[in-house]
Amino acid sequence: MECEVFTPLLEQFMVTPLVTWVKTFGQSFGKGGNKLSEYIDLVDGICLNEIMLQINPKASVQRTNKNVNNDSTLRIQNLKILIGQIKSYYQETLQQLIMMPLPNILVLGKTPLCEQSLEEMKKLLLLLLGCAVQCEQKEEYIEKIQGLDFDTKAAIASHIQEVTHNQEKVLDLQWLEAGSLAPEDLDSLSRSMAFHLKRLVDERDEQLETIVELTQERDCGQLSAPAPSAQSPNDSPSMHRTESRQHLSVELADAKAKIRRLRQELEEKSEQLMDCRQELENLEVELKRIQQENMQLLSDARSARAYRDELDALREKAIRVDKLESEVGRYKERLHDIEFYKARVEELKEDNQVLLETKTMLEDQLEKGALKAKHAWRD
Repeated sequence: MECEVFTPLLEQFMVTPLVTWVKTFGQSFGKGGNKLSEYIDLVDGICLNEIMLQINPKASVQRTNKNVNNDSTLRIQNLKILIGQIKSYYQETLQQLIMMPLPNILVLGKTPLCEQSLEEMKKLLLLLLGCAVQCEQKEEYIEKIQGLDFDTKAAIASHIQEVTHNQEKVLDLQWLEAGSLAPEDLDSLSRSMAFHLKRLVDERDEQLETIVELTQERDCGQLSAPAPSAQSPNDSPSMHRTESRQHLSVELADAKAKIRRLRQELEEKSEQLMDCRQELENLEVELKRIQQENMQLLSDARSARAYRDELDALREKAIRVDKLESEVGRYKERLHDIEFYKARVEELKEDNQVLLETKTMLEDQLEKGALKAKHAWRD
């Protein structure tokens, strides 16, 4: 990679949360005072081995090369020791198995100044973070993380979640001692193991293909070695066969590269299919739950309609009761009027009786007066 392309990537990498976290251990990075010297100190593996020794002081101390001086062999030896310490700590102390591809120490050792090396270093720091937050001194290291700024803490928390709870990266082996598992846990574990087994088989096949390609390239290199100067120019058929073999080797390499790409695409599609199946199962569970809620809501709606009909009937009865009450009130008022008229009638009856008695008395008096007048006339 060209320097003007790699330098911005390197500067971005050296301010990532993982690198910021590593600096909290207080190791002296970058004696030259720039990002490149800090990165070289990381790639050399000296400081990282010292950090791993702080995390796991009970580990057997292996001698690392203190003066690498850009020697790829010494750098690879240091990184090999570091990877061995990390694997041992995960398996023996944490009872976990690293399922993610291990950092490629050959790339880090031979070509550290490339984009792929940055990715490999990220893997290495991620595994180192998983050791730190699960070791006996994890409270101390977590407290240092808490002292960082908010964005860095959030990113580191995401990395911790990735390396401690993602079964595709680190597989917890404690379930082997736990005895029987729940059916849902066993199903999830079986799917995870099948996925890991498929990936390991693909990696095995890929490594075998790489070995075959390297063997063919070596054989082709031996066959295409320059002929001695005393050889006759009449050996052109042999040279044609060599060129043909080289051409076939190139075509074979291209075909195998295509196969690897197709396998990678197939693996990605398989992962997407598994994710879709899991999402489909979750949607089916959610659908069943919604259907049950819908049935309950329908039952509640029927009950509500029945109650509403009863309420309407009661409202009509209440309206009729109000009407009847108003009529009863009117009848009560009329009843008072009847009592009044009845009293008046009684009074009129009494007055009529008096008048009748007066009439009778007057008639008697008239009759008496008439008799008196008659007698007087006779006389």
